[in-house]
Amino acid sequence: MKIVIVDTSALIRLYVPDGPIPDGLEECLAAAWRGEMILMIPELALAECVQVLWKKEQAGYLKSSEVDEIVAALLEVPIEVVGHHGILIDALSLARRYGLTVYDSLFLSLAIKRKAQLITADQRLKNAFEHSQGTAPL
Repeated sequence: MKIVIVDTSALIRLYVPDGPIPDGLEECLAAAWRGEMILMIPELALAECVQVLWKKEQAGYLKSSEVDEIVAALLEVPIEVVGHHGILIDALSLARRYGLTVYDSLFLSLAIKRKAQLITADQRLKNAFEHSQGTAPL
């Protein structure tokens, strides 16, 4: 079954329209709901999503009730959560190679390890993923 890694920036865009939804995300989500695809995230993603939403609440862009609803909705999405233990060393290496944060490199490491597609709204992370696949220069 096809595996797709979804990063925090993409997940947030499903609920907060602060930019375009990354290509293919809505289709992948629909396929995951039908059980035709596996969506996967490193465990950090859930905490990152809640942190982003909390910051948007603090800035006055979202009400606390909206944040609560979005967090509840995120927890219902059919996503497999993967621990960091098996990908942390690779993530550090990828962070060094591509000049990314270790946080972003966890998504990249998971995508590489699982031979999966990566969906992100972060152009630097997307470029690193494409480069790691040999499809684009960095």
